[in-house]
Amino acid sequence: MKKRLLFCLMAGLACGGFFTSCSDDDDPTTDEVVICPIAQTTYTDASGLVLTYSGQPVLGKQVVFTPDANDGSKATLTISGVLDLSSFAGLMNSRENASATLAAPGVIPGQTTTNLTVDLTVSGDEVSFEGTTEQDGCTIAYDGSASEGGLTLNLNVTMPANDLTNTTWTVVPFDDVTYQSIPIHFVWESSKDITIMPGYALPVSTIVEMALRLPLLGDQSVNGALTQVFHSVTFNADGNITAEYKKNMTDAEWATSPLNMAQYTANAGSLQLYLNPSQIMANIQNSRLSRSTTSDILANLMPVVLPMLSQGVPMKYVIEDNNMKVYLGTDVLLPLLEALAPMFQDEAFLQQIMDMVANDPTMGAMAGMVGPVLEQLPDVIAGTTNMEVGVNFQK
Repeated sequence: MKKRLLFCLMAGLACGGFFTSCSDDDDPTTDEVVICPIAQTTYTDASGLVLTYSGQPVLGKQVVFTPDANDGSKATLTISGVLDLSSFAGLMNSRENASATLAAPGVIPGQTTTNLTVDLTVSGDEVSFEGTTEQDGCTIAYDGSASEGGLTLNLNVTMPANDLTNTTWTVVPFDDVTYQSIPIHFVWESSKDITIMPGYALPVSTIVEMALRLPLLGDQSVNGALTQVFHSVTFNADGNITAEYKKNMTDAEWATSPLNMAQYTANAGSLQLYLNPSQIMANIQNSRLSRSTTSDILANLMPVVLPMLSQGVPMKYVIEDNNMKVYLGTDVLLPLLEALAPMFQDEAFLQQIMDMVANDPTMGAMAGMVGPVLEQLPDVIAGTTNMEVGVNFQK
């Protein structure tokens, strides 16, 4: 009896194993291997990249699609930005600089490069992906698709909260009577004063503050003009900065700047500002200086300015009650001034500046003072101990 029971159990196990083996052989999914139809590919604006951030296009970036060598259902997207200075060669007097390719800001503020590991859905020669991930305190939601001909990637990002997140600040009005309210924040402390006439000198900060109050722009001062064209700034939760502004003082309504032109990170009084490099160059091209003068300025500033494109421009902010000042500090401004200092000893450069002033209807009367003041700037710069330039805001 016991032998018969043991025989039946063994027979049952054998049959079960047999049917299980048959079932595995008949299951088509067991041996199925997912193959990604796309090899490693770099996508740019010129090669089929369509990239959006918070629903708006982002230009000047690249995405490298790298399929997982061991799993065809996965891939890595490496997102970065590259600034090709050859497109601005006409502004620069150095062929070496003009041909350089430098790191530019990434798509997410504070990240020069962002890596996303994505799960792929393969459909013929195209793949699609979507998901959400956390990186450095950021919540990144993404979706998109890729083929050999192009890649679409949509990003929606929530940055870590800070004391600027989702706040809007308005430029303070200009009080041209008592000067108790001034939109431009300016401090320049130096051990060297500017000699106006023999035996009479003034601190450089006093001279600049006076110039900012004078009606140098037609009937407007620089302080007054600022409030006419710049109304407010908003720090968005996705890391974008948007501003209300006017292209012309005569415009009736404020315009809002587009997304992805300026971004930020902030922490305890320190603000890192990431600017769109193409927009910076466009602003320089639209300046009133001659091309030769602009090229001279760029050649001197490039070594200091270029690293800020990817690393961001370091700024400071101070909030007191409902007021805030945002400014560049000595750590940024002094190297810029030191880079420009040799130009103020160049007679040809000084003559170009004086000619520009002399030909301006509102500034012509000051042409005789400008030259002597500019000539003293190298000594003032050498003696600089503190400098702050920025904007005063209120809620």
